[in-house]
Amino acid sequence: MVIPLVRRPERLDRIVGECLDEAATDLAARRVAVRRQIDPEIPDYPIDRALFKEAIAIMMGEAIGVVNPARGLRVTVKAGRNALMIAVKAPGPGVDDARREALFTGDPDPGTLARARAIIASHEGVIWANGISGLGITYYVTLPVRRA
Repeated sequence: MVIPLVRRPERLDRIVGECLDEAATDLAARRVAVRRQIDPEIPDYPIDRALFKEAIAIMMGEAIGVVNPARGLRVTVKAGRNALMIAVKAPGPGVDDARREALFTGDPDPGTLARARAIIASHEGVIWANGISGLGITYYVTLPVRRA
């Protein structure tokens, strides 16, 4: 499913910061500390701001829901040579391989990781999760950097 986009140059680190600010109530309710690792050299990237923010908020909500509050959440935004990456690490119970693969499947209904996947795919990016049962889960988004 390709979602039509209205792209404008945006800073991904700012969108991630807004999502964290909007999740502050949930984070405080669960007493979850957040460690931010933000690359200061994040370039503008052409995205549909509202849709991309929706996808990141979904991903963060999933991470907040499973994180062990005592271990906290780590949010990383960095620019590489070929891609921009956002990672949300949630130490905690994690999920087994079969469940992790199923997280992003199904209808792309609002609020689901399937919706987040459709949005990120429409931006030509990739969203996925890695982790080990008992140790936690990390959600990733990468977007390709095109060189002129």
